[in-house]
Amino acid sequence: MYLEFYGLTLPPFDIRPNPRFLFLTDKHREALNHLLYGIRERKGYVQLTGEVGAGKTTVCRAIRELEGKIHP
Repeated sequence: MYLEFYGLTLPPFDIRPNPRFLFLTDKHREALNHLLYGIRERKGYVQLTGEVGAGKTTVCRAIRELEGKIHP
């Protein structure tokens, strides 16, 4: 239903969050930047919290896709 209507090639809703569909709101961008800072500066422990469905897992999966760009 969504594929044809929106002209998508991949289903946007799946059991596993897909970082390709991450929409960076101000809060998502802030979370991503905090995680990236923690990783780049090797701060040891960074915690990401939020409501169910807020996008925590999707942000973490996006970080994993950026892994090669963070530590080449």
